[in-house]
Amino acid sequence: MIRAEKTLLFPIPREALWELLSDTERLNRELKLPSVAFTFTPRPEGGSPLRGQTTFGPITLRYVEEPYRWVKPSLWWVQRFPENGPVSVYRVGVQLETEGGGTRLTAWSEAEPRGVGGRFLAQRIVQSSVNGLLRACTSFAAFLEGRQATPYPIHANSSVTPSTSDGAAMQRTRARLEQAGLMGEQAARLIAFLLLSPPEDVVDFRPFALADRWRLDRREVLKLCLQAVRAGALELHWRLLCPACRGAGPSVETLDALTPDKAHCASCNISFGPAFDQDVEVCFSVAPALRKADEGVSTYCIGGPHRMRHVVMQWQVLANTSETIGTNLAAGTYRLRSPQINETQELALVQNAPVVLENTADYPVLFRLESLGWREDAATAAQVTALAEFRKHFGSEVLAPGQELVVRQVTILFTDLKGSTQMYATQGDAPSYATVRVHFEQLSKILETHEGGVVKTIGDSIMAAFTSPEQAVQAALAIQREAAPLVVKLGLCSGPALAVTANGQLDYFGQTVNLASRIQNQSHGGDIVLPDELLRFVPDALPRERFTAMLKGTDAPLVLWRIGA
Repeated sequence: MIRAEKTLLFPIPREALWELLSDTERLNRELKLPSVAFTFTPRPEGGSPLRGQTTFGPITLRYVEEPYRWVKPSLWWVQRFPENGPVSVYRVGVQLETEGGGTRLTAWSEAEPRGVGGRFLAQRIVQSSVNGLLRACTSFAAFLEGRQATPYPIHANSSVTPSTSDGAAMQRTRARLEQAGLMGEQAARLIAFLLLSPPEDVVDFRPFALADRWRLDRREVLKLCLQAVRAGALELHWRLLCPACRGAGPSVETLDALTPDKAHCASCNISFGPAFDQDVEVCFSVAPALRKADEGVSTYCIGGPHRMRHVVMQWQVLANTSETIGTNLAAGTYRLRSPQINETQELALVQNAPVVLENTADYPVLFRLESLGWREDAATAAQVTALAEFRKHFGSEVLAPGQELVVRQVTILFTDLKGSTQMYATQGDAPSYATVRVHFEQLSKILETHEGGVVKTIGDSIMAAFTSPEQAVQAALAIQREAAPLVVKLGLCSGPALAVTANGQLDYFGQTVNLASRIQNQSHGGDIVLPDELLRFVPDALPRERFTAMLKGTDAPLVLWRIGA
């Protein structure tokens, strides 16, 4: 086995360097490695070995790739078994160690020559791999220190041709965005991103990931992307996400193209959902009229740590063996899962605890340790469709007739105007209707501020949906603070529901919706009624009264709380 190894010290925190170095798709692209065509071969025991095919000059190279091994943010390495070419085994990896305020990075590579003639080429391969990794890390450090505009200067400079970044295209795009109400710095930044970024970055990109990269509010960037769709600068797509690896499948253009059938993840070799609030995400691509970026999209790596950012450790253990893996993990609870094992297990780890993995099976087993507190960068269908911006401008985006998708967690809020019948009788229809319209406009603004949206209006009542129960409670409190002189009856409930299309718009049905409506009926007006599990989101200073009520559709009295707003 021929090995090369080099170490450099970078004045960059380890976590920041890991964030870029673990994105092996962009890393390989920046190293000017050739693109790869990947296929999966499902195994009966679970999981799917990865096969790659790529071209180096006149040679078409085929290989089998083992799953990446990594411990975040300390190390990653991968092993490949070429079926042809100068080497029979190839490994490459990095190790990151904290030193002072910086990072000591070691890049290494190994290769087993194939035949006598392969030795010279193997030496060149491992040296080139190590030098490329250190060159990329030097570029990453320059970017993180503010000395460079992009961490990927080589690919950024070679990806954009003059035809895609001319001034006329920028002016046309700016005019469209201004017509959609988007002005100033945000418009300029989005235009530059769409026209000057590498093709892979502007096709099926995640709005939340873009927000994190720009260090802006996630919801504001999502709304920015929706405005850009209206302006014709972006196209909106929907994708299914595997609940295990969070890998994205093929995208569809409209919600009604989704099917309730079980989806399949080729990598994990499992079938799932899909669940509307967890397994369906929105993504965006630059519009072809602006730039034909999809023609230049290539794939370089699909197995690296950045693809599964919720996984803090991934390790394959050979048959009938055990391994002890050192970690730098914070104390806390983690979830252990494997494509070869149906069950998951939660582990309570102390700071920097080593993890012992034992495989008693007669085949390799892949273990993944997941962070329970990881903040996902996928904008789910439930989050997007709850936005007032989406419901106002994308009302035609509905599920196919008769289709039902599970929403595992949604908070439903119902309001009702107390005394509205008397108001219509004493003030007349026209003035009363005008009052109700102003009231609805006020409610819509409050809901939008708290990341919720109106699902439908029923007379002088509304039904609203939230993906965050805390935001739902805060919205309810704001409604009661600002409702005067009107008196509002208000109730909430949180739980699973079904997302369906009703009367041409997205709606929710199920026991959670029914309970929310019946809980609202317990309100006297000017108060908020909610179940026990939502009480923790109510400020301690507010008065509250505990009571029980037997509601239709329940087998036992329900514990409720009346909150004085």
